[in-house]
Amino acid sequence: MSIVFDNIIFSLQRSGGGSRFWANIIEPHLSRLDVAFIEHPGAHNNLYQQKITSSPLLRDHALPLSVARYLNFNRKFFKSRKYVFHSSYFRVNADRNCINITTVHDLIYEKFLSGAGAVIHKHQKRKALQCSDVIVCVSEHTKKDLLDFYPFCQGKELVVIRNGVEPLTFAGDKIAPVVDMVRPYFLYVGHRGELKGFHLIYDALESIGNDFDCIVVGAPFSEEESRLLVQRGLTDRVVNVGRVSDAELARYYAQAQFFFFPSLYEGFGIPPLEAMAAGCPVVASNRSSIPEVVGDAAILFDPDDPDSLGQALIDVQNGSVRQELIDKGGKRVMDFGWGAAVSGYAQLYSDLLI
Repeated sequence: MSIVFDNIIFSLQRSGGGSRFWANIIEPHLSRLDVAFIEHPGAHNNLYQQKITSSPLLRDHALPLSVARYLNFNRKFFKSRKYVFHSSYFRVNADRNCINITTVHDLIYEKFLSGAGAVIHKHQKRKALQCSDVIVCVSEHTKKDLLDFYPFCQGKELVVIRNGVEPLTFAGDKIAPVVDMVRPYFLYVGHRGELKGFHLIYDALESIGNDFDCIVVGAPFSEEESRLLVQRGLTDRVVNVGRVSDAELARYYAQAQFFFFPSLYEGFGIPPLEAMAAGCPVVASNRSSIPEVVGDAAILFDPDDPDSLGQALIDVQNGSVRQELIDKGGKRVMDFGWGAAVSGYAQLYSDLLI
């Protein structure tokens, strides 16, 4: 079974969900003799690439990353035999013996973004989709979005392989406080762009009253975020702990009263599953792929309806409801191990090369 993995994502990110996904997918293939990996200089700066050794390595285009990232290939990586080419970020290979696979994680650029960067991204994605023999979507919702924006994909082989989640490993005593908090807290993790619905934490704090604070894991607050916290009188109730290790994050999840995931759009959505794996109840928006991922193991609310949010916050404080969410979450996350995703891709490669 001959495969070429294009590791370009390791040069485009220092870390991130795309890199984590790719590292998990390629990991079982690292020591195989019939597999090759393309890497552009700078890949070693990626935190996930540093943990793996992929060989043999094939040189990427001998051009700066700003150009090479958009260039496809026309190379015979394996002569006189069929092989799979799977890129981590929308590149394809024109060799007639090559079977191209593209994975689509979301349609954020198509649904919400504009400007020169979005135009370039969509052009590259469209070209990759047109040239792909198989397209993998990470959720049924992402598949639906894909067909809405690129209806020509209906004639392609479309496969849904869901992402996985790695239960985070605790460091030391998970009961030991990770931060000095006077009141119980709920947790927010990750990016805080407009589509992530971060503005709803202000409403949540005001609705839930003074019994709860909020811990934020992620980048430092912007000037605008700090201004809004002051304006709404919430500076003493929101603690930004910055970026933390996976071990620290596991303890933040485990000690939180609940995890708050108000995102307005997700192609998949791993953080709610991480919270469930740590025994943390989840309150999440009912948008995009989130209901598909969390099932009945979370309290869902309508981010456009303050009453819906308020009721969700009341429900999650009910002791029996919290315990039910913890129990259901522990069972739900068992359906999303990386093993299933890795096996799904391995089976796909094998089927294509029969």
